[in-house]
Amino acid sequence: MSRAIPPRPADDSLRALGSWLHYCVLAAIVAIGSYLRLTMLGEQSLWFDEADIVVRAQRSWSDVLSTFTVQGENGPLYNALLAAWVRIAGISEVAVRFPSAVAGVLALPAIYLLAKRLAGSQAGLIAAGLLAISPYHIWYSQEAKMYSIVVLLAILSTLLLVEALTTARRPYWVAYVVVTTLMFYTHVVTVLIFGVQVLFVLATYRRWKSQSRALVIVGAALTLPYLPIALWALQVVGGEVTTWHSDTSLIGALKGIAIRFATFRSDPEIEFRAAWLYFLAAAGAAAWLVFDRRRRPVGLLLIGLAAAPVIGLWIVSLRNSVFSDRYTIGALPAYLTLIAVGLAYLGRSRLGVVPAVLIATTLVSYTWVPVSNVNRSDIAQKEDWRGAYERVAERAQPDEVFLMHPGYMISTLAYYGQRNDRLGGHPVGTIPSFAPDWMTREVMVDMLRDEFGRFTRFWLIESPDRVPFEDPNQELSTWLGETGEILYQDQVNGVRVTLYELPPGW
Repeated sequence: MSRAIPPRPADDSLRALGSWLHYCVLAAIVAIGSYLRLTMLGEQSLWFDEADIVVRAQRSWSDVLSTFTVQGENGPLYNALLAAWVRIAGISEVAVRFPSAVAGVLALPAIYLLAKRLAGSQAGLIAAGLLAISPYHIWYSQEAKMYSIVVLLAILSTLLLVEALTTARRPYWVAYVVVTTLMFYTHVVTVLIFGVQVLFVLATYRRWKSQSRALVIVGAALTLPYLPIALWALQVVGGEVTTWHSDTSLIGALKGIAIRFATFRSDPEIEFRAAWLYFLAAAGAAAWLVFDRRRRPVGLLLIGLAAAPVIGLWIVSLRNSVFSDRYTIGALPAYLTLIAVGLAYLGRSRLGVVPAVLIATTLVSYTWVPVSNVNRSDIAQKEDWRGAYERVAERAQPDEVFLMHPGYMISTLAYYGQRNDRLGGHPVGTIPSFAPDWMTREVMVDMLRDEFGRFTRFWLIESPDRVPFEDPNQELSTWLGETGEILYQDQVNGVRVTLYELPPGW
């Protein structure tokens, strides 16, 4: 009877050294990613969406909780989370963005675990590295919105599903139901991720047939909490809820997502990096589908998770345009994991490690351009409401009216008015949209005269990008300019402020 040959001490030492180096690299990746997400949180002003959600988070708990049943609320759970957080940490830019930054940091070890589970430790390190320097993920990890939390929950949901299926352990199934339910209520579009998971389970059902009872229970447990969201989501799809997103073609959607995921911005000098990523993602998909038949279902799962949020949202938009690249951010982890698999495959192929190293170096060098400017530029990258209100506060005098245009921008004043005492005490006005036929310049003037007839100085605080949708002919600014004279005007990124003086009795 042959006796097993014990491993040599030298082999054990090499394996231990390799493992130590592996986790040192992972620690470095997490440290770099943490630095990029947790520092400079207050460098940029809150833009409208951030200011609006922070102001709404300060309302009563009954108002906050009502968002779970209000049509058009795509992330009610985040509203509740932020409401609880601001009552503890306050409303500074750093405070309100901190939960998103923490979620962004936690996503780094999470994607490592998912990619390692599906494709090996090398792919895990690469996927974590790509996410750490992803300008798209860094941006949303430093924004007071739910999108970095969506990424974290999307990763954990798929990881827990895989663990539950392969181990058949009840704690994993319970955790999967909890995390996936939280994902639903963090953003409604994540149901597309769940749809891909369901298709994966059905396509590989023979492997999990012994867990049929668990699958039925889990399916029911996830269907019931989603029903309240589904009811108003169907109204959005049916066109009963007004949206403001532009129509887009499927090619335009795919191209736009590729560019945004790659560079975060549309810059002709670095847009071609999107083609590199597409090539590497395709290489990762081919590595599974063509060269690794045993793990082909896993490859199909990741391809589905990367494609479904984009294509599914585009299909929904054929009826009522709701397409926005940030709504598809749940596809980012799977997309980066496919790229990681592609890089890992090229490194192990006959091409040798040199091409993979060159490609990886190129990716990092092209990535640094947008990463270095994401919330770290001296030039405002977001709508600079903070800068605009600072200019107004320096010059505003008593008995001057603030006119917000479009009117829903008033939440930015509500936020920064709490941060700057000199903005308080001024009458504030808005005008309705000119979309209805009854709204004319004459009606607008009558409204202004009825409310502010005794005032002669008006600050027009407007979003030039949004005004054309509400006031296509620029009726408000044109009338103010024709009736009075401009005493001061300035424009920062996304915001314009103008001080008009009108004659007495205008």
